[in-house]
Amino acid sequence: MDSADKNTLPADRRARIAALEKAFAILELFGPNAPELRIADIATRTGMNRSSVQRLAHTLVTSGWLLRETATGVLSLAHRAGYPAHVYLTSNHLIDLVMPLVVELNARTGLSCDLWLADGSDAVTLARVPSPAASLALAPIGSRVALRDAAPGRAILAGLTPRASLCHEDDRAYDADLAQRLARERDVGYAHDSIRAGEAGHVIAAAFRDAASTPIGAISVSGLRNETAVSDVAARLLETASRAGDLRVTPMVRPANIEPNARYVWPLVADENDPLAVTAVAKGLHLLQFFHPERPLLTLTELSRQTGFPVPTVQRITETLCGLGYLRKDERKRCYYISVRSLDLLYRFQMGNGLIQSIWPRLIRLREECGLRCSFCVLDGTEIVHLLHVQSRPQPAFRTAYPGRRLPAVSSSGGRAMLSWLPEEEMDAILRASAMEPGTPQTVTDKQVVRAEIVAGRQRGIAFTDRQSIRDEVNVAAAIPGIGGRPAGAIVVSAPVPRWTVERLEREVVPLLLSHARGGLVQG
Repeated sequence: MDSADKNTLPADRRARIAALEKAFAILELFGPNAPELRIADIATRTGMNRSSVQRLAHTLVTSGWLLRETATGVLSLAHRAGYPAHVYLTSNHLIDLVMPLVVELNARTGLSCDLWLADGSDAVTLARVPSPAASLALAPIGSRVALRDAAPGRAILAGLTPRASLCHEDDRAYDADLAQRLARERDVGYAHDSIRAGEAGHVIAAAFRDAASTPIGAISVSGLRNETAVSDVAARLLETASRAGDLRVTPMVRPANIEPNARYVWPLVADENDPLAVTAVAKGLHLLQFFHPERPLLTLTELSRQTGFPVPTVQRITETLCGLGYLRKDERKRCYYISVRSLDLLYRFQMGNGLIQSIWPRLIRLREECGLRCSFCVLDGTEIVHLLHVQSRPQPAFRTAYPGRRLPAVSSSGGRAMLSWLPEEEMDAILRASAMEPGTPQTVTDKQVVRAEIVAGRQRGIAFTDRQSIRDEVNVAAAIPGIGGRPAGAIVVSAPVPRWTVERLEREVVPLLLSHARGGLVQG
């Protein structure tokens, strides 16, 4: 290992990059209560002067982390802010193992089921499998609750010894009522929240343990209508939590087993002739994209080699991102990885995005009708990026999918459906710029063949792919009409082979898909 990896800067503020800290402070302003902000709003909320805010916002826009409305100058989070969360989710071994159990519980109960992870004094949602009744309310992953304030967190606290559970609350005054409640919930094995204002029903949650028998997460069920339903479902919940504990999992980071599709690396935006650019911020954001599901653990030397930045520059960037909580360091391996904090930005993006909120109910209903995994994607250059997923019902070939996944547009059904709606010159420009690398043995790499297939689906606005970008999976997608006849995105339905074929998708899924994709104009 390079000596540079052994001699890191001290973990204090002198090693950090102030401009990068301020840039993330701006990103963290956006969310459900502030989906759009102006420069003046940001200056007021952060206490920064307008000149500094303008330069930082400009760099965030040119780097693709913020969007700016041309006519009004209004800013909003862009989907690239969710990319680190995708890396975290895809490379998290705990989610891969436990998620099938959560999906199975959803199928058995018909209720919304969520997977939670303890993170300091909070519980964070890692995955959600909604019920049909939840279709009108977007419930993205990444939401946080204090451990003591909701059933999932209290289930984790109750799983600790009485002394240890109260140690989690050492920053607050001792709460006798909480201690008594934890004792009761420890006795029954699950935590219970009665119906609260704005909620659809009771919530119950049970913790599961890691290999060291420490409670590290919880599974919750929500939407129960009465106490009788709570009693009926609690046994199934406890069984699921016990099975999750039997897996002896830990939230370890490991390379994901995904297809080696062509991957586009966003160029570094650091124009020396741009007086508004903040190079330190651009470099920090650029570095994050080199964490990838296939390579989630990177040393300083590896990051320096991939980014082209000197090791001292990489040290300062990683120290800053660790201080902000978006990176963590594995001291034993002397490498860095994306942390659970990355889910915060994904949550803020999804909750503040009107397009996503309008698509969510369609995905829920479509999934209930076809039982398959349904997702929503948008076009980003030569790639598509999936912004929403609703998991399929349990099946032998079940695969978990996560928001933020990027695939080549030319070899994905969603990309082809959207390309078919573009003017021919724009479609051809994307085809020319696309790297035709095989992601699976079946990937078609002849651009003329791909172009002919895209054009053939233009009239219907749908596209099929058979094991083109994901092995053992057949897909169909329909473009969603946006402003000016351009596609606002595409809804994708994914099914396992050999149980499903293109012909079966055409027969059983396409009519359902088109009814939801053509459900009205959406704002793209």
